[in-house]
Amino acid sequence: MARRVVAAVLAAGASQRFGSAKQLAVFNGQTLIEHIQTVLLSSSVDDVLVVLGCDLEKIKPHLLPQATLLVNNDWEEGIASSVRCATQFAMDEQATHLCLFVCDQPYISPCLVDKVVALSKFDPEQIIACRYGDAIGVPALFPRSKFDSLLSLKGDVGAKSVIKTADKLEIVDFPEGAKDVDCPTDLPLQI
Repeated sequence: MARRVVAAVLAAGASQRFGSAKQLAVFNGQTLIEHIQTVLLSSSVDDVLVVLGCDLEKIKPHLLPQATLLVNNDWEEGIASSVRCATQFAMDEQATHLCLFVCDQPYISPCLVDKVVALSKFDPEQIIACRYGDAIGVPALFPRSKFDSLLSLKGDVGAKSVIKTADKLEIVDFPEGAKDVDCPTDLPLQI
């Protein structure tokens, strides 16, 4: 099977700490949801998927035409529901890898995405995750062999639990990943 990487932006949440749809917060002239799509479309991934749920009708007009919209009707369950939606799409599309992203890490660059994707060529069965501060998490790339583990996630549990149990794990340093947008005081950020 030829390598095919689906990039999924998990953006279905209610942004409770932010107080409004943070996906629409402006960063360098673009909304955060537009910014991450632009980054991914400028990288080496094969497909860009955006998972939306809460505030669907507000955010939907900010999707770029090259991105695929996936509606998560179970978004209130927590992030696991979005991970499952993205994973099911990747399985149905015969993807060999799924790379998960969030829109509130504005310092993700095409170069970082390309580095994560390129590392999968050395061992197509390893998980590749990013490290920032004391955390290891998204952006993270999962091989097809881990899709069942991602599909089994429940509640407000993200893919970190799958990363923690990985038998093969490659880490990419991404210190800027710690600078995320949780509340309005985190803006304005500038590159």
